[in-house]
Amino acid sequence: MNTTTAINMGEDDDGYCQENLPSSIMTELEAGAFRRLCAHLRDRSDEVQNLDLMTLSGFCRNCLAKWLVVEARGISDKMKSDTLTDEQTQIVHALDALGYDEAAREVYGCGYAEWKKRHAKKATDEQM
Repeated sequence: MNTTTAINMGEDDDGYCQENLPSSIMTELEAGAFRRLCAHLRDRSDEVQNLDLMTLSGFCRNCLAKWLVVEARGISDKMKSDTLTDEQTQIVHALDALGYDEAAREVYGCGYAEWKKRHAKKATDEQM
């Protein structure tokens, strides 16, 4: 079975999951992995700084929050039509209202300013 996933992760070949699982299940897997990644990063806040993440992986917690906002806008745009139910209209409004601060709270488990105050360390000369 060849299915389309929410995120096109392959360059040339579909992987096992893309070939064998429906896109709805892939979306659930991806969402679960994202939740676990955020929880893991929250658990490691004292040991793993954003600068370390950015240096090693090319992304950090801030990137994850920004990507949430971008995805929210994309989902909202797809949902918009002339015939939305009241519930769909509320969802679209909530997606449109999701800004960086709200997304950062989801990723960090608290507001960014609070996280930074509790966990951020000054970058060393080597890190700069």
